[in-house]
Amino acid sequence: MARKTSIELDWADGTYLFHLDIPRLKELQERCDAGPPEVLKRLVEGRARVEDAQETVRLGLIGGGLPAPQAAKLVRLYAGDETPLAEVIAVAILVLGAAVLGNAGEEVTRQGNREAAISSPSMTAASTSPPSAPTP
Repeated sequence: MARKTSIELDWADGTYLFHLDIPRLKELQERCDAGPPEVLKRLVEGRARVEDAQETVRLGLIGGGLPAPQAAKLVRLYAGDETPLAEVIAVAILVLGAAVLGNAGEEVTRQGNREAAISSPSMTAASTSPPSAPTP
């Protein structure tokens, strides 16, 4: 049985369908200068650039059926300067993860996204604390 590559999320001001098909994955690749699995890896490991997260969300909205100008407006409002980057990254991980790995079709809420971002080992790996010294 094929896994779904789209995901519906309660995000921003409503519930949106996100989908990254091959043409949009190619566009993401061009905009982020890395293939989709590499962008996903950067997002998960806390090494992502802002564009990795924002472009994933924007292109996912467009792929889900939202007109490009409306998708860009939502990203400006809900994944822009006033939004904690960890929240944008959490959504991007879900969207790109569904495209690359598939999903079980489970609905995830914005609150769930926030909790995932806070408790995710990848997000804590991006903390500013210095690495621990190796033991001799």
